[in-house]
Parts: sequence; structure tokens; C-alpha cells
Amino acid sequence: MGNSATFVKQFCKEEEFELINIMEEVETGKGFDALDRRPKLAEALKIAKSEGYILMVSKLDRLSRSVAFISQLMESKVNFIVTQLGKDADPFMLHLYAALSEKERELISQRTKSALQVLKGKGVALGNKTNLDEARRLSNVTNRQQATDFANDMKEVILSYRDKGLSLEKIAIKLNTIGAKTRRGGKWYACTVRNVLNR
Repeated sequence: MGNSATFVKQFCKEEEFELINIMEEVETGKGFDALDRRPKLAEALKIAKSEGYILMVSKLDRLSRSVAFISQLMESKVNFIVTQLGKDADPFMLHLYAALSEKERELISQRTKSALQVLKGKGVALGNKTNLDEARRLSNVTNRQQATDFANDMKEVILSYRDKGLSLEKIAIKLNTIGAKTRRGGKWYACTVRNVLNR
């Protein structure tokens, strides 16, 4: 059983939900036909809607990194919970995290394409591991821009908490509580919140 299923089981136990079934899928999808390429997710959505069950996923990107897909799912009246965000995550937070995931996917794609173009321009034959490693190295050149983009995306969340009177330390605690990660996947501290605001 994967980590995602373990997290969902633990969440159901802590929140006293009855776990009906676990469906795991390794396929990921994007684009208009993403659901067609994810039969397990399509089946889970169908069952949840017809039986009135709640669909649970460990992280939002397990459903999709597309804001449009998440919005459609919310409009379809299928009840779902992202265990990482908690059972009371409101639509604003879900849309915001979907937007962050979508942006990250776009940035990864852009960095990879840019790095491959640089290699191609140097006359390097693409398609082997050595060239892939070089492409990854070149993609790191855009690391600073990625940090700026991440900060810009997170500022809206952080400022919404600050507007409620939370201190930097309490904002960090809140971000950790809802499962948000820093750009490098770590925990939030008052100083990292400050760095995002000052970037």
C-alpha cells in the first residue's frame, strides 16, 4: 500500500470516517482527456456521485494539477476531501492550491524545454541519460526565477492570514498545519514567511 493510501487510512481513523474502499492509480493526466486516461479516478468519481460517498485523496495533486479540473469537480457536486488540507478546507483554499500546483507543473515543463533547446542549439544529440542530466543542470539556472514565482503565488495566502492579524510565527504554524510546503518542500518558519513577503 502506498503512502497516499496510508495517509487516507490514518485520516479516516482520526476523523472517524468509515473507509469503504481504497482505489490506487499510478497514471497521471493533464489536458482535456485526462480523466479518460485515469480509469480508476473516473470510477471513484462515478461511485462517489451515485452513492453519495465522499472521495478522499491525500494531496490535491493526486486529483489534478489543473484549476479547471478541480473547479469542474467542485461544480459536479461530488463531495471530496483532501486530507492534507483537512476536512474543512474551503473552496478558496482548494482553488489556490490547484493554481499553485498548475503553476509548478508549467514551470517544470518550461525549464525542461528551455534546457533541451539550449542543448539542441549546441548540437547535442538528445535522448540519452547524459544529455538528460545536462538538461537538468541547465534547468537549475532558472532557479531564482522559480523562487520569485513561488513567492508571488504564496503571498496571497500569507497576506490573507496577516490580514486576520496573525503574526509571522502563527502564519508559519498555520501553513504547516494545512500541509503547505516551502518551495524546497520543507517546513515554514517565521523567517521563511518573511522571506516570501520581502521577495
